[in-house]
Amino acid sequence: MLESLEKIASKTNRALCLGVGGGGDIMGTLPTSGYLNVLGVETILGGVGWERIVIDPRPGPRSLDEILNIEKISESTAYVDKNSHTSDGVYFQCSNMANFLNERTIIVDISKGVRDISRGLQETADKLELDLIIGVDVGGDVLASGEEPGLRSPLCDATMLAALRILKIPTVIAVFAPSCDGELTLSELVKRFELVARNSGYLGAKGMTPEDFSKMRKAARYVKTEASILPLRAWKGEHGIFKLRNGSRSVDLSILSTLTFYFDTKVVSKLSPIANALKGAKNFQEANQKLHELGLTTEYDLELDYKKIEKNSDRL
Repeated sequence: MLESLEKIASKTNRALCLGVGGGGDIMGTLPTSGYLNVLGVETILGGVGWERIVIDPRPGPRSLDEILNIEKISESTAYVDKNSHTSDGVYFQCSNMANFLNERTIIVDISKGVRDISRGLQETADKLELDLIIGVDVGGDVLASGEEPGLRSPLCDATMLAALRILKIPTVIAVFAPSCDGELTLSELVKRFELVARNSGYLGAKGMTPEDFSKMRKAARYVKTEASILPLRAWKGEHGIFKLRNGSRSVDLSILSTLTFYFDTKVVSKLSPIANALKGAKNFQEANQKLHELGLTTEYDLELDYKKIEKNSDRL
């Protein structure tokens, strides 16, 4: 029988709140972490080693082998602190969050395949005595069907969704700040939410609290993100159309942008053609190709195009 997040938390001592949609999503884990703390659960924050191209000029995710000042937990996970960065000087949002919290966070090497990532997360859960992992996606494209015209970053989310589904410990998918990444519209997301609900996968929702707002506002001085800070404006009552990514995306901001929705991972994954296509991918390049076969353009493709344009501009 499906259980609420509160019921799951009652059987949980320690949980990993993991941003699954890119480096900045670690900011979106704070409300869920705060809620679990109120429920008596100790939390660790984490995210993936893939930053936006404006932060990391090299396209694609970074492997653990490229990161200095880490403590490996498994072949696909590691502890990072404020001094963790790539050999060419790129600092991750996991590092910045560790600096804010004054405690280590966990980074996931998403350059690997789904099964390797899942194996590493399970090893992490065993070593750290985790009872639960909540994968938090800011915006909600982790629920995408692939047919949405505005979808721009399906690869990272779907890879993590597929990896979380096959873990032995309980996992939950959380969508923080629906549509705030400017990809799926709120209408498209509501339809996906309702589909999950019809398949008995909806666990409930929770709004930001004054404590969440205060902590996120302080964290925003350290963590570099666009989508994850828009809910701070919504929490203060701001609303309307806001632009992201140099004006290339639009967000219809409202008080709804302060909510986090919780879903059963297995149901979300079962309903995701994108995640299902990635089950056998051995690395992110192969995963990228599999999404091409579905007719999708990924964030990696966009980063490669960005670098080509940048290179051609330098020649002029």
